[in-house]
Amino acid sequence: MTLRFERIAIITLMLAVMFGCGRPPDVPPENSSNSDAQKLPFDRQPRSTGNSPSQSLIPSSTKLPEGTPIAVHLNSEISSRSAHSGDTFSAILDEPILVDGQSLVASGAAVTGRVIEAKAALGPLEPGYLRIVLVSLDLRGRRVMIYTSSIFAKGGSRDERNSTTGDAAGAGQKDIDRDVMFGPDHRLYFRLAQTVDLQ
Repeated sequence: MTLRFERIAIITLMLAVMFGCGRPPDVPPENSSNSDAQKLPFDRQPRSTGNSPSQSLIPSSTKLPEGTPIAVHLNSEISSRSAHSGDTFSAILDEPILVDGQSLVASGAAVTGRVIEAKAALGPLEPGYLRIVLVSLDLRGRRVMIYTSSIFAKGGSRDERNSTTGDAAGAGQKDIDRDVMFGPDHRLYFRLAQTVDLQ
């Protein structure tokens, strides 16, 4: 009888051990408040506020809007006496071109302009004139076409000390003064006539 109770006790103990070992550990439900704490840092959703560390290094725009001012100085002389329609001239960007506080084109960039109209002075009653525009700028070795407002300049007369002598030299000097001449390093201001995409 005692042997029988011992066998029953042994069987009961074995069953208890088997069921105890087979029970899975407690796992908190997915919607538990501790689920976020158990996630690794790279598993968490990004915050809705704040900027990426590299965002400030990327320009917010690659376009120069219409009306953007462009200041340049000339590399060589332009004169209504010698210029012709279609001639090109070179200049240097005097100031960086800024958009939203960021420099999209650095000062010192090469700029190309074109003569639209040119006429030499023909006597005291017909002064010379020039009309010029900018047509391109150099962006890190790449040429970008631009369209700007034009600058129109007309020659003016000057009171010459020998103007009343009527000699040939006096007349010639008066004709020269009625031409338009922009010398090297002369500063000129233009504005973009339409938006330009730098990409």
